[in-house]
Amino acid sequence: MDIVKRERYVQKIIRLTPTENNYIKNKMDNAGRKNFNAFALEMLIQGQVNIVDFKSLSDLKIAIDRVGKNVNQIAKKVNESGDVSKSDIDETKNLLKEIEKVVYQTIQTEYKKYRN
Repeated sequence: MDIVKRERYVQKIIRLTPTENNYIKNKMDNAGRKNFNAFALEMLIQGQVNIVDFKSLSDLKIAIDRVGKNVNQIAKKVNESGDVSKSDIDETKNLLKEIEKVVYQTIQTEYKKYRN
């Protein structure tokens, strides 16, 4: 059997009571972690586990999808008729401004959360 060369080859073994084990599992679940080794390493080295909430990015994706659908509708209309109205162009510009605003707000909000 071949020996796998690992970057981390020093092994630490701990023993837990069932209560301690359940406590750690709950902490891992709350932090959204499934891998004990990664969780323990992060806790031991950094003293904390950073939890990232992707809800705001989900809202951002929804806004971007909305713009994409409108752009596709405009492209279809242009391909069918050969022209596009000023209102269609204005609507697209407004949607792009909305996306820019949502992206900026999301980045600012997440950055503030990360810094605190």
